[in-house]
Amino acid sequence: MKHIAILKNKPERSGKESIPDGAICGNGDLSVILGNCENGLRLHIAKSDMWYLVERYDSGGLRPFGNIDIPIEASLYDNYYVEQDMDNGEIRCLFKNGNEEVKLTVRVCKGENSIMLENDGNVDIKPKLCRFTDKIDGVTEDFNEDGIHGICRLMDGKEVTYPTMAFGTEKQVDGNKWYYFIATNHDCDNPKETAVKKAKEISVEKFDSLKKNHYDLWREFWSKSSFKMSDEEFELGWYASQYMLAVSAGNEKFPPGIFANFITVETPMWHSDYHLNYNYQAPFYHACSSNHVEFTDCYHAPLEDFYEKGRECAEKFGCRGIMYPVGMMPKGIFSEMKKELKYWFPRLFLGQKSNAIHPADIMVFRWKTTRDKEYAKNHAYPYIRECLAFFEDYMTFENGRYSVKQDACHEVPYYKPDFNPKKYKRYINDTNNALTLGLLRMCLEAEIDMAKALGIDEDKQKEWQNILDKLSPFATYYRFFRKVYRYTEKGQMWNDSNDVGLQHIYPCGCIGLSSPKEDLKIARETFRQKSKHCWLDGNAVCSFYPMAARLGIDPKKITSNLRENNRQYLLPNMIYKHGGGCLENCSIIANTFNEMALQSHQNILRFFPAWDTDIDCEFENLRSFGAFLVSASIKKGVIGTVTIKSECGEKLSFVNPFDKCRITVNGKTTENAEKEITMNTSIGDVIIIEKA
Repeated sequence: MKHIAILKNKPERSGKESIPDGAICGNGDLSVILGNCENGLRLHIAKSDMWYLVERYDSGGLRPFGNIDIPIEASLYDNYYVEQDMDNGEIRCLFKNGNEEVKLTVRVCKGENSIMLENDGNVDIKPKLCRFTDKIDGVTEDFNEDGIHGICRLMDGKEVTYPTMAFGTEKQVDGNKWYYFIATNHDCDNPKETAVKKAKEISVEKFDSLKKNHYDLWREFWSKSSFKMSDEEFELGWYASQYMLAVSAGNEKFPPGIFANFITVETPMWHSDYHLNYNYQAPFYHACSSNHVEFTDCYHAPLEDFYEKGRECAEKFGCRGIMYPVGMMPKGIFSEMKKELKYWFPRLFLGQKSNAIHPADIMVFRWKTTRDKEYAKNHAYPYIRECLAFFEDYMTFENGRYSVKQDACHEVPYYKPDFNPKKYKRYINDTNNALTLGLLRMCLEAEIDMAKALGIDEDKQKEWQNILDKLSPFATYYRFFRKVYRYTEKGQMWNDSNDVGLQHIYPCGCIGLSSPKEDLKIARETFRQKSKHCWLDGNAVCSFYPMAARLGIDPKKITSNLRENNRQYLLPNMIYKHGGGCLENCSIIANTFNEMALQSHQNILRFFPAWDTDIDCEFENLRSFGAFLVSASIKKGVIGTVTIKSECGEKLSFVNPFDKCRITVNGKTTENAEKEITMNTSIGDVIIIEKA
């Protein structure tokens, strides 16, 4: 199956709304989003490091760079047909009237920050690189140097903490080929000189070589894993999940925020910042399980940039470690700072103490699926240690257990003009909310595991284990005569919308199919009562669906609600237009089906544990906890051969997918009828599991 999204209508949101609806292509840093200009096609140019880095509530955020405008006669342009080819990382446009046609291919080169256009139609076009002309922050200018036309956007000045200076150049390579190069001061020391030089040096031969390399790199990207399904809608969605991160998560210093690098308006909502109470981490939920660990190479940058300010925030509570706000920008900058407001400091945190430890979940995923000690040593371990240091000081110990007080599960709306703390006193004083307890359990367990693997901090391991053993349990109560998880032990009991009260299940992984029966029963009942609102909530659905798979909820309910979610919210360019954000929901399809097809979060592999048997599936190289690469298939409900490659030689435990299985390792075959099987592996072992 080719993985192509087809768009037959002109974009209506691009250039007007924070979430665009035009076709998208990109290389992880630079992107192009289709829109409309006054007399034809507009290519919006955006880049991951185009930040207006001002620490003010009413300013700052990610900004667009410019446009490439292509006049096209209405008789052609009105016959709109565009293909977003995700296999090859390109957009193909066909605008046709009778025998006349514009046949335009748009590529953002995967090997460098250039845009390549080709017109194979019989109607000439005249693309032009144009400045962004809306009311803007900073300055935009045209320039001409050495016969090369270009534009620049400069965002500097006294109030700017870190200046951003971007330059773009253009050159017609021959009669039907055009080349554009974009550089910023975050890329290189002399972005203008670099952009001019690249345009001057381009030739037909170099253009064609870049195109070939572009295709080669996309083939290499897609070779890392695959997920084939008899259901074309869901297969397309799985590949779109990977594609959206592939076009936006490639700049290691500037990871994607809420609206990624899909920026077509001057002021996207919420500054398109890094919202740490789930939005920032959500797009990465599926990265490691899909075997695209490289997506997370950029993830830790803003978290580590904020260490200094995070420590200052923690100190205001008399604690060590780090405490983070809800929203931040790159380079350690608050995105919601406005000291003239009455509640300016609490406003940064919205009553929550979990905004630093919450994004640690992706670091835990990466550690558990790769066992990469260098990553643990340099990033995951020191970050989580800082998070735990805060809670070590902030938690109280009473009645033989640790508790977290004055920690809201949902946001306390300090941002409301008429905010009155008395009205929200109950939520401000939330005690032991399920999310924070889940995050602490996940991170304590991971930190002990990493410390053991690295051979360090034996004294801290004992301290952390003591906290883990004595951490308060998840609170429960009876709702509609059924026992469910309460949002907090004291404070907010329930909320119909959002799944915050269940995120100790996913992403924290505290409950699953291997949990005690009573815990699993409570979790399923809580999910059932929440599902009336949360299947299509639009806020945190990216965790609700994989959570359903983790709990073994009826797979047909999962897929039927996924279809309805697509019907209501999926745009033709494969972006979801939920109210909670944009990029965060790109993970829904891939992450859900990865969990339906393979689970390992309780250190035991389960093959197709929550699978809709109306769908046939064959996947290759999904990545599991323990650093195993797994390939398997299911057809008409019957599981085929399972192949597991051990990258790190970890102990392997799995649920036997057959009544009796035949296991072959390095040419040696044994048979086993046990329900759960545990075996030692060595680095590079390939384990083949077949029906005996």
